[in-house]
Amino acid sequence: MVLAQTTAFADDAKPLLVQPGKVVAQPDLKQPLGAEWKAVKGTWEPKDGELVCAEVPADKHSAVLWHLVGLQSAVIECEFQFDGGRVFIIGCDSAKGHVGRVTITPKLARITEDASAVKGKTPPKTLAEAALDLKPGQWYPARLEWTGDKMAARVAGKEIRGENEKLSVPKTRWWFAVGGAKVRVKNIKACEGK
Repeated sequence: MVLAQTTAFADDAKPLLVQPGKVVAQPDLKQPLGAEWKAVKGTWEPKDGELVCAEVPADKHSAVLWHLVGLQSAVIECEFQFDGGRVFIIGCDSAKGHVGRVTITPKLARITEDASAVKGKTPPKTLAEAALDLKPGQWYPARLEWTGDKMAARVAGKEIRGENEKLSVPKTRWWFAVGGAKVRVKNIKACEGK
């Protein structure tokens, strides 16, 4: 059983598009986040090596945490757990707004190109998706990579890949978002892609 689990986590670390380079974020989540992080909506509480994340109903918006470092090529890794929450998202933005993301629900992982989305008029463009069967209270690995016009993700062992020219715009930040309450996140590591 331990061997099978070790092999599964080794598979989760395999590159999808790029090799991980310089580490730009790896918070221990035992103390407040540094100045390069900005909680935009919701609550993001580092506690005992986990980031406890929740939407605040009064915000009428998903909880959002920005990392204010623009990565043109990136590898973002973490583990997450649904603890009442209904969605967990990892994405990146340009100076003009959203670029792309992986949206994870208990039943689905989806990569979308968001640069052409217009709220209420034009939805994000789905580039790839995979069915999931995630249970509440269990930890799952997630990995998102992007470079040029490509984005790829591995969630709980399922891989998806997408390509769109709008993904290649210059990035100004990357982020996490959470819908509902709560989602727990740990072992966060963000690297430049090389």
